[in-house]
Amino acid sequence: MRTFRLAAFIGGLGLLAWLVMRSGPARLYADLLKVGWWMAALLAIAAVRNGVRAEAVRLALGDDRRKFSFSKIYLVLLVSEAVKFVAVAGLVFGEAAKGWLLGRRVSGPRAVSTVMVDVLLYYLTAALFALGAIGTFFALYPASGAARRAGVAGAAVVAGAVGLGVVAFRRRWLGARRVVAPLARWGLVRRPETIDRMEEIDAQMFGFYHRHRAAFRGILALDFAAHFLSAFEVTAILWLLGLGLHFAGGVVIEGFTKLVETGGLLVPGDVGLYQGGTGLIFRAMGYTVATGVSVGIIRQIRSILWAGVGFLLLLMPGLEVWRAKRHEPRFPA
Repeated sequence: MRTFRLAAFIGGLGLLAWLVMRSGPARLYADLLKVGWWMAALLAIAAVRNGVRAEAVRLALGDDRRKFSFSKIYLVLLVSEAVKFVAVAGLVFGEAAKGWLLGRRVSGPRAVSTVMVDVLLYYLTAALFALGAIGTFFALYPASGAARRAGVAGAAVVAGAVGLGVVAFRRRWLGARRVVAPLARWGLVRRPETIDRMEEIDAQMFGFYHRHRAAFRGILALDFAAHFLSAFEVTAILWLLGLGLHFAGGVVIEGFTKLVETGGLLVPGDVGLYQGGTGLIFRAMGYTVATGVSVGIIRQIRSILWAGVGFLLLLMPGLEVWRAKRHEPRFPA
């Protein structure tokens, strides 16, 4: 895994270097100068977005959300995002870090079910947002017949994935119990309390909607708000570069960017893949690839700065969220 991670990172860096040389280092440097101290405003937009996501995570805690203040959840989210940014399969390790930190104050099953509810609803709304972006693109921008067919095929794939995910959830194909039961039959899990905990996780996760409908609707609204804030960030960057873009265009770019980010989960920080994908998106919308690469690099710099904040928090063991101990029995191995 370490070898693969290193190879993926080096490959991403090579792709990024090629994109920079093709776009023109002088052009990219000029775009960075145009942003200048306005980077603080982009960081502020990201701070608001992080706050929206933090509140969504807090709602996903259900009855245990009162054990966390908003500020503590915000810290947990920053650390989780920092881990996602640097790790191969960052989604897995980032969410594991989130679950571990939440588990300092709540039971293991509650921490795991919270992470699962948060991830499932966030990516559900991201997929729906991407579908809306595809429709908006074809409504606002001219495209060839081949591009339209590709767009329809892409929309069909996303819609199919959403439908499959809904069916899988309703039939509990994603349940922790389904994972542990075969292991128990094979003798790999011998402790009965482990199976009991898995059933508790399933009960909390699959029953969340029925027990916390207001929180469920609130999470959906907050996740959509986070996606629209990301689209607003794209729009703001293009205005700073002197390429005014209406907000609907920002929604299109952000929607397609989510598809690129999904494809780059194995590369730490999406280095190279993110900028290249952004360049292709901008080209499809009538801009130059260099503009897309510039926007991708600017957003990557913002992500790096916030990831740095998350890692600084990891180096501060005196924070109360780190010190807190659970009173419930620890999650069994």
